[in-house]
Amino acid sequence: MTLPPPPSGDTPGSPAFRATIPESSGLIFEHPARAVLALIGAFLVLRLLLAATLGLGVDETYTLANARDLSLSYFDHPPLHYWLIHFTVPVLGEGRAARLPFILLFAGSSWLLFALTRHLFGAQAGVWAVLALNLSAFFTLSGGGLVPDGPLQFFLLAAALVLARGLFPAGDPHSPWTTWLYAGLWLGLAGLSKYHAALFALGLIIYLVSVPARRPLLRHPAPWVGALIALIGVSPALIWNMQHQWVSLAFQTGRGLPQGLRVGQVFANIAGQMAWILPWIFVPLVIAAWGALRAGRGAERSWYCLCLALPAITIFTIVPLWGSRGLPHWQMPGWLLLYPVLGAYLARAAVKGWPRRWAITSAAVLVGLIFIIVVHAATGLGRVWFPGLFAKDPTLEALEWTPLRHELQARGLLDRPELFVVVPHWITAGKIDHALGDALPVVVFGQDQRHFAFRHDPALFLGRDALIMGRADDIEEDLPALRTHFERIEELPPFAFGRSGLRELETRILLGRTLKSPLPAAYGRAITSSAIAN
Repeated sequence: MTLPPPPSGDTPGSPAFRATIPESSGLIFEHPARAVLALIGAFLVLRLLLAATLGLGVDETYTLANARDLSLSYFDHPPLHYWLIHFTVPVLGEGRAARLPFILLFAGSSWLLFALTRHLFGAQAGVWAVLALNLSAFFTLSGGGLVPDGPLQFFLLAAALVLARGLFPAGDPHSPWTTWLYAGLWLGLAGLSKYHAALFALGLIIYLVSVPARRPLLRHPAPWVGALIALIGVSPALIWNMQHQWVSLAFQTGRGLPQGLRVGQVFANIAGQMAWILPWIFVPLVIAAWGALRAGRGAERSWYCLCLALPAITIFTIVPLWGSRGLPHWQMPGWLLLYPVLGAYLARAAVKGWPRRWAITSAAVLVGLIFIIVVHAATGLGRVWFPGLFAKDPTLEALEWTPLRHELQARGLLDRPELFVVVPHWITAGKIDHALGDALPVVVFGQDQRHFAFRHDPALFLGRDALIMGRADDIEEDLPALRTHFERIEELPPFAFGRSGLRELETRILLGRTLKSPLPAAYGRAITSSAIAN
């Protein structure tokens, strides 16, 4: 089947195409590729320093704990980042060094962003796009975290790049088979990283349908074979869901169920997105996106980026109007795909001089913020100097619970045979499980156990004693129900630890004597003791 050439309005000699390329600013970066490599190297060093100084967050310790078990997929997310951790931990360990593969992945993502932007809008725009991305708080701080966003970003950008090269060839047209088979491979790996990949596919369909000259592609077999490859790539997550009553997909989509009209949540979510990206980057990003929207399909390259980005941004911003309040980082895979448009906007504006000042100021502010955050997260000095201001301190999430292991070891509790641990919350369980280093099996008791519900057969612990540990409020809430499962429960001395000599985290410790009935495996709002067997 012969495909039509690219639309005439988007050919290299056309006015629409020239308008997107900042020719007049071409001397700002004499060697764009070298400039990008220097940027990647500088931010790579910054992320390595962050990884070495910041403790592991709650999502990271939870992931490390569950990645010990190799599974087709996991409750929260598809398996790729769990697999990556599982196979690299024997070399890197379960400490902060485990972040290294994710840091390297983000360096690769930065280069892919440059390659994508360079192909669409020119090399100058590519440099600005990479700089803006790395100056954004979310991408700087999450660029080395043990979370699914790292692999997702890498493979989404790889898919966007191979598609851009096929849709907007710089020379001889690419074979549609080459374009779509590779796109299917990268999109499948993105789907194996996080369910967000489905929204990229939705955006791609919107782009193909909305541009009349692209619609014949939908009659060519190559895109559909590529879609089949993507489906095969994500099949481990689908098989696992099928084996477990589609619990993971039900959990994720359930966040959009109606809970009443809540307009305030939408504005709070938008404010969260702005804070994560940083306002002085978010505003130019929105301006660039608005310009692409106004230009419409006539500027097809920016329209391409817009179509890929808008499903994730729109859906996760609107759903809080009636559903869960959501988290502002859920839109980030969408914003990621608008950085090429931002790069083009900044490159065009560079002749006016303000983007240089903006970049220098943004870098200085970002480094200052990171310094303050890292110093406080490591020492807790903010709580010493301003206890009222830091009464609710989010940096406590990065406090590792290693002192708990030393305390239990000193009490001789880790040497007791057949002992296991019960924790009443999955977040605390991740912290404790990581701190214990797999010395004792950890199970979660309560309505929301996440993947801990699938790690152990509850019947295996019958007749055994358990350490019941966690925050006092969580334990007090679940203690009456826990008493029905043990012959008796004894209170042990609590343990508190923190930074700079503070008692920031107080852990209540109890000893459950002889488990007489299995603890139920639970996830979300549904509890079933047979979930693991099924």
